[in-house]
Amino acid sequence: MNGLIVTISRQNGSGGREVGSRLAELLGVKCYDNEIISATAAVAGMSVAEVRRSEERPAGVFTDVSAPEPLFQSQSDVIRDLAARGSCVLVGRSADYVLRGRPNVVNVFIHAPVGVRVERSMARNGFSDKVAYETVTRKDRERAEYYKRNTGRVWGELSNYQLTIDTGMIGTDNAAKLIYDYVSMRDPKLI
Repeated sequence: MNGLIVTISRQNGSGGREVGSRLAELLGVKCYDNEIISATAAVAGMSVAEVRRSEERPAGVFTDVSAPEPLFQSQSDVIRDLAARGSCVLVGRSADYVLRGRPNVVNVFIHAPVGVRVERSMARNGFSDKVAYETVTRKDRERAEYYKRNTGRVWGELSNYQLTIDTGMIGTDNAAKLIYDYVSMRDPKLI
């Protein structure tokens, strides 16, 4: 085992990226989010834009979930490499699945009511309420399809995570503190 790995899966607009960043500060470790995309692009010989488009493309009629996409395999290698370097927080990219079964991994799902996510998207991106709603629901649909397409599992399924946290109720700072407290209670040696 190489220390503590926390994976953060999240609904769009729920503040999962902020939770991951804040948690990494509390733990004194690195947080990887967009760095995973950049590293995957480098490994696959693609642009960052191409990797992002791959994640956003809808599943086709003939998608075979028993055979993950080659790009997903490259991204999985990047995630395993980052985890092998030591304790860290990994945001998104199906890291919960890629690192499944490891005793030093804590999988967290961050969510919030759609109204909260729409408000956050409006504030962050300057979107109208209609565009913000369409964006958060489309992004969630894309994440669910990407996850299903490459893992054969259901994104957001409670049994995939040790913790699920509603940031609409407690905010992102408190969510990060809650995860920190959970890890401290679960296995103090890992902190």
